[in-house]
Amino acid sequence: MKKKDIIWLIVLTGITVYIGFTLVSYFYIGDTFGIPEYLVVIGLVIAWSEFITWGSRREVQKDEMGKEIIKKSNNISYNILFIALLIIWIIDYLFIGNEHNYPLFIALCLAYTINPVVQYILVKRQIG
Repeated sequence: MKKKDIIWLIVLTGITVYIGFTLVSYFYIGDTFGIPEYLVVIGLVIAWSEFITWGSRREVQKDEMGKEIIKKSNNISYNILFIALLIIWIIDYLFIGNEHNYPLFIALCLAYTINPVVQYILVKRQIG
């Protein structure tokens, strides 16, 4: 491991321990989690998954195999996000009866249209 990777591991571990003790203290005093706490936990999960996936192999991330892995994972993530938003919107519309949930509907429409628009832009940039 490079010195930079070791420093990143120590910093990430320190942040994780600090946030972990903070969340445990919330349980201890009977407080509830808010949106910032959920976002921090999601950020930590993403940071740890990046570190575990690539770790000290940053050169693999930049070569042809790494680029192909990133491209496939982005495509799979896009499809999972779209399907999840569609299911959430259907549940919200049909079973909960919230027919006026426009932010969720707008997010669903954006998730449906972003990938084709980005592909169009990239094709136009490559061709001309």
